[in-house]
Amino acid sequence: MRFISVLKGCAMPLAVTALLAASNANAAEPSPGITDDTIKIGVTGPLTGPVAVVGGVAEGIRARVEQANAEGGVKMGDGKTRKIDLIVEDDGLDPQRTLANVRKMVEKDQVFALVGTAATPNNLAIGRYITQKKVPNVFMYSGVVSLNAPEWEVGFVPSFSTEADSFAAYLQINKPDAKVAFLYLNTETGQTFMKAFDSAIDGTNIKVIERQPVTSQDPTVETQLNTLKASGADTLVIIAAPRQGGEAIRFQSESGWKPLTLVTNLSSAYPVLQSVGLENAKGIITSDFLKPITSDQKSGDEGVDHYLDAIKAAKVNFVFANTIGQTGYAIGDALIQSLEKLKDPTREELMKVVHNMNGWKNPLLQEGIAMTTKEGSDIYPVEALQLYQFDGQEYVPLGGVLDFEGKTHE
Repeated sequence: MRFISVLKGCAMPLAVTALLAASNANAAEPSPGITDDTIKIGVTGPLTGPVAVVGGVAEGIRARVEQANAEGGVKMGDGKTRKIDLIVEDDGLDPQRTLANVRKMVEKDQVFALVGTAATPNNLAIGRYITQKKVPNVFMYSGVVSLNAPEWEVGFVPSFSTEADSFAAYLQINKPDAKVAFLYLNTETGQTFMKAFDSAIDGTNIKVIERQPVTSQDPTVETQLNTLKASGADTLVIIAAPRQGGEAIRFQSESGWKPLTLVTNLSSAYPVLQSVGLENAKGIITSDFLKPITSDQKSGDEGVDHYLDAIKAAKVNFVFANTIGQTGYAIGDALIQSLEKLKDPTREELMKVVHNMNGWKNPLLQEGIAMTTKEGSDIYPVEALQLYQFDGQEYVPLGGVLDFEGKTHE
């Protein structure tokens, strides 16, 4: 018996050693930027310059991250609780500066992933690099349709083509003989929107009779707007950066033109309307996928109240009603949900998680809208929109949610 006992005593450590070896062999090697206590996440956006309003995305992300850290951190899918080390860089919305920032964050700062990268040209500029480095670029603030790094990217906001479909659907019902003039951002953003809109109105009596391009750097777009007015169009569609979009909203009112005006989410935030005069914005139509937030007082909506607490604590540089900042906060929450589901501390696992979302909720998404993706066939988390019309004081919903789940196209 003593002999057998000795044999058992020798065998047990060998068995334990074998099990540990097998366990270590199966455990995924952590990617750069993650330890047992922290995870580094990078954000690049326009914190300064003529389109600094878009920097509200980065500020909103920061507010949500600081809120999570203050609550003790994020309990991730591997059972470990980590705080997020957020590294934020200013790119002025210059694609080359975006690329330089991303190189620095990946190679020097060793970030685990990027989140909330703003603007279509900027995301296109970093596509090749993040593919080479295998770095996730998740929940982009861009409605780009054709990703150039699909294995390592996923968007957040609805595609520009989805927004175009919603505008076309509204006109077909409410103004089926519309003569449309476009003020469009002369990037893939504007081109994507117009292509989808043209496709959606094919075979209808709606006609596009004039198109004028703008850039986010244009000091004024008065010449383009005068050309659009002279075209005889009775409907104006604005897809432009906030400053140029705001100028167009003021022009269509003060010039005496008074077309039916549809403004993309890009430049319809409440602060933009305030800057050009709320009376000038009366009657405009826009789309949104977030809950309308019209007061900085507690509403009883848990998600909205959590957002208000976060932006107050973070001392963000945008007002509570800013939909760009709200989108940033929602992106930050989507990031946190992804990390909570991350069973292995690897970049590859993160992409697997965000490419297979199944009806995820978000504190600021409207009721009836959820985040869904399916690896290999559906890379657009949000594919539903609510149309609104501005009554001079606030946005009033028009009908119900328009759901395009699984139907996003070029």
